[in-house]
Amino acid sequence: MGQTLSTRFEWRGDTDPTPPPQRTDAQQQPSTTASTSQLKTSVANQDLLYDLVKMVNEICRAHPGESRAEFRRPLQWTTTLRPQVFAGSDKWNVTAGAKNGKGSAASSTDLRADGSPLFHLEQSGQGYVARAASFDVLNRVLKLADDQILKEVQEIIQANRDPVKAIFGVSGDTALTDAFDLFTNEPTARKREQYGKLYKLLLLVNAFDLQLMKSAVKDLQKDKTLDIHKVTEELLMLQSFCGRDNTKALISIDWESDYTFSNGYKAPPWRQVHGELCYIQTQPFDVAKMIITASKKGYFVNKGYTADEKGIEHLNYESASPTFPTLIDLLRSVSNAFEKRIDEQQYTFEANADDRPAAGAATDDDTTRNHEGDEASDDLESDDNTAGAATAAGGRKSEAAGGGNKRGAGNPHAGKKTKSKIATKPRAVEPSLKWRALGVDGERTPAGGMAGTRSSKHPKDTNHPTTTATRATKGNSGSASKDRRSKRHVEEEDEYSDSGADDSEEEIQEKRQEISELPAEYYQIQKLVKYLRAGNQTATIIAICSLRDFDLTNEFNQTAIRDVGGLETLVNLLDTDDPKCKIGALKILKDVSQNVATRSALSDLDAMHPLVELLRDSEREPKCLAAKTIAHCAKNARNRRSVRRYGGIKKLVRLLKARPGSDDEQVAVAGALALAALSKSARNKEAIQAAGSIPLLANLLESQNEQLLIPVVGILQECASDAHYRIAIRGSGMIKFLVENLASKNEELQTHCASAIFKCAEEDETRTLVRQYSGLSHLVNLLDNTVNKELLAAATGAVWKCAQNLENVAALNKLNTIKKLVGLMENQPEDVLVNVVGALGACAQTVEGRQAIKDSNGITPLVNLLTGTNQSLLVNVTTAVGACALDSDCMAIIDRLDGVRLLWSLLKSANPLVQASAAWAISPCIEHAKDSGEMVRSFVGGLELIVSLLKSDNADVLASVCAAIANIAKDEENLAVITDHGVVPMLAKLTNTRNDKLRRHLAEAVARCCHWGNNRVSFGTAGAVAPLVKYLRSPDDEVHRSTARALHQLSMDPDNCITMHEHGVVQLLLGMVGSSDQNLQEAAAGTIGNIRRLALASEKAAMAS
Repeated sequence: MGQTLSTRFEWRGDTDPTPPPQRTDAQQQPSTTASTSQLKTSVANQDLLYDLVKMVNEICRAHPGESRAEFRRPLQWTTTLRPQVFAGSDKWNVTAGAKNGKGSAASSTDLRADGSPLFHLEQSGQGYVARAASFDVLNRVLKLADDQILKEVQEIIQANRDPVKAIFGVSGDTALTDAFDLFTNEPTARKREQYGKLYKLLLLVNAFDLQLMKSAVKDLQKDKTLDIHKVTEELLMLQSFCGRDNTKALISIDWESDYTFSNGYKAPPWRQVHGELCYIQTQPFDVAKMIITASKKGYFVNKGYTADEKGIEHLNYESASPTFPTLIDLLRSVSNAFEKRIDEQQYTFEANADDRPAAGAATDDDTTRNHEGDEASDDLESDDNTAGAATAAGGRKSEAAGGGNKRGAGNPHAGKKTKSKIATKPRAVEPSLKWRALGVDGERTPAGGMAGTRSSKHPKDTNHPTTTATRATKGNSGSASKDRRSKRHVEEEDEYSDSGADDSEEEIQEKRQEISELPAEYYQIQKLVKYLRAGNQTATIIAICSLRDFDLTNEFNQTAIRDVGGLETLVNLLDTDDPKCKIGALKILKDVSQNVATRSALSDLDAMHPLVELLRDSEREPKCLAAKTIAHCAKNARNRRSVRRYGGIKKLVRLLKARPGSDDEQVAVAGALALAALSKSARNKEAIQAAGSIPLLANLLESQNEQLLIPVVGILQECASDAHYRIAIRGSGMIKFLVENLASKNEELQTHCASAIFKCAEEDETRTLVRQYSGLSHLVNLLDNTVNKELLAAATGAVWKCAQNLENVAALNKLNTIKKLVGLMENQPEDVLVNVVGALGACAQTVEGRQAIKDSNGITPLVNLLTGTNQSLLVNVTTAVGACALDSDCMAIIDRLDGVRLLWSLLKSANPLVQASAAWAISPCIEHAKDSGEMVRSFVGGLELIVSLLKSDNADVLASVCAAIANIAKDEENLAVITDHGVVPMLAKLTNTRNDKLRRHLAEAVARCCHWGNNRVSFGTAGAVAPLVKYLRSPDDEVHRSTARALHQLSMDPDNCITMHEHGVVQLLLGMVGSSDQNLQEAAAGTIGNIRRLALASEKAAMAS
């Protein structure tokens, strides 16, 4: 981020790398145009932006102390973020709005030394300007940017050409020595500490800068000649900027040929001797389609395809333009539209796109940390493998290039797939079976050349379906398949995919490829596919019918179709006007798309586009077949995105406009199946609701057809994870239908209904409706089915959520539910156990529930589960044990089973949810245990451990630990021990919080800790008194009660009374003296009395003197 960075970034219209002078803080006012300098769109800039993101992330991970160091001056930039992104987290303060376009819209709760926030977002004109003053807060802001993270970093660099000057206050070659002098010569202790952290941070950044310098030297050596790796990288980046939208830079760009030679080049050997590497087919907006040659010297436009005397087209390799060093430079020179739009394109950020570590950073993978305020975990999808299948489908273009996809610019999974391939079984690059089937097998031709670039042409019969399919292999004929394959690189990143599923499916694909003996049907199917490509119209129909005679769900048969390029032919047949060919191709695709590798191959061929178009067909059968094929293909994340981009969701929702029992019901079934599969993606859920699906789904729930009800309820249970959907489902009266269908004979329908209720019952209104519609008895009856684990998991989950309503708990007790739940705690999968224990914890909130758990012998299995490793299960178990501990008899059993010790050991967990839940459970255990003080002291290192948790960043952990400390401090010996462990300054440090839950328990802990030694004086010295006074302005009565107790104890020290009086505590407490809460009355009156007595004593002393 130093001198090397400033020189390596490529700027538009800027030949002087020297950064402009930085403005002072007074000059740095909000502006929507923070800097006139703009970065060029290039692979080098993209790489540098990735490196910066990784550097910031790595510094925050490996050096948390230095990452919190305050910058000398905040970094300011124009941001795409809006205030609502920061809502929902206690680490950000969001205001309702700003007057006249000024004022704070969002800020961090972490403050600078001068009291201003470390991060500040304010409106300026039509946009927003952000300021960040530490790497820690900057990293959190970048994570909120999600897929716009590279855009944010680009704006930061453009607005701060010399970021080192802003961050450290020094720059140039003497930056390190200047920073060290500032540190050593600073007389103020506070500033000296800040400069010390900044100096350590500067050393880290300098290491990164040195690494950039080393890589720059290596790049200069490599940049002398172009190679296939660089071509591939630039091509993939440009493919992410393609599309027919007028904001895109190009319509399409792709390899002219799929064929790859053994050395990774795509140019034939007789052209390789001239230094040519490959050929690229490009379609700008304002220029005709062109063929570009990539050679070792650079890029130039060749003369394209020309016909010889026999009318056969050949590529004319002769240059028709000057040679340019980069593909972007060439396109800028030939296309005005590209020139205007290329620098407006946004890089797509892929979290795992690059396996190499950031320059100067450690190699530890840090991709497991969650985004703050982000709920990505609620939709982790079980996704298809898009790795090994791509090779079987005819060769992935990124892999066929022989260079490997460095970023995977057009494919979110490319980085992972390349890595996994190399790790499992490296293979040489070879021509695919599709090319061999076309007679292109790499053998020498009579002319001495290598047959490997082009097959013979069919007559240009545009009305013949097989001719349309065959034209897919022609490089410059404008085939639909070629255009579709290029569009796949325009896909935006889908935030949900399951890498575990990808890995396992890739292993399956590898095992399939290792099978040497293939059945006879494999070769028969390949022959039939050749008839599809080469025969006349009648032969095509016969070939389709013959293919239908095979078992197309068999993996070998599907492989045969893929390997010979049959999928490409079938997809092209969807564009024909012959209904028989179209329907036959759809039936085959519907069957073969049930295979993982086939779905990935269809994604590469962009098959979703013609399938979506067929949803508008006037005939019923093509619509149904297309929708069912989409339903199978949508198990692949890329296909889900493609359907959404092509407007398929709106078309599928229209298919739901059928009356139950009508002839169109089968169309609705097909549409619902497709939407159920598409709803795995969060963005698709939003699109489904925006298309007006809710009333249509409510109407279809009245049907008696279970084939229709299953996908309809499947859509609801997938989408119910979204709060807006839950409100719509409840408002449209669908809860009643879900409850009624719990009594169905179909277990799949029961599972979907129970799962939908499980997700919808997050709101108390839904829980009440389930009880009113007699749904609790149906759910309890489903607990008897212990064979169907999926149904059992859904039913126990629904019971758990419904049990969070106390009226429902009373109804469940009457149904003997707790005994059934206790019986399910043995020999069940973890997802069932999580729900069962959660339900028991909810039932244990009542006296009757705790008694039922004890009578059913449920305490012992609950305590035994405390030794597990499943994090969700541990959270629910600790909650249940803590609830049971409210009963003295249950607490005696927990103590006998050593349950408190197990709870204490969970405080060491790395998961803050487990820590908080364990600490909440410890509080009632201490409160209701016999001789609790001695029990707590018996835990070696236990008191030190719980005090150390006051350093946590999680508000819930802090609140739960404060509650536990308040109970621990009731014992004088324990209070003395935790005082020695430094509990007073740690509690005082937390008093500036604005979280009312933490305030309540923190004030209670302060009140308890005041009973030992000079703790009252220590709290005053540590500055805890003034913030506590502010607690009295909270709207929460519980906060008032505990705060009044704390102030009453602190007011017994004269200095504390003076501090309270100076901050206006008397006026606040006077209103609470008249409260109906007796404890609050007494504490408020006692505090005022102490202050008054001190005042009288001061007056007497003054009069005496």
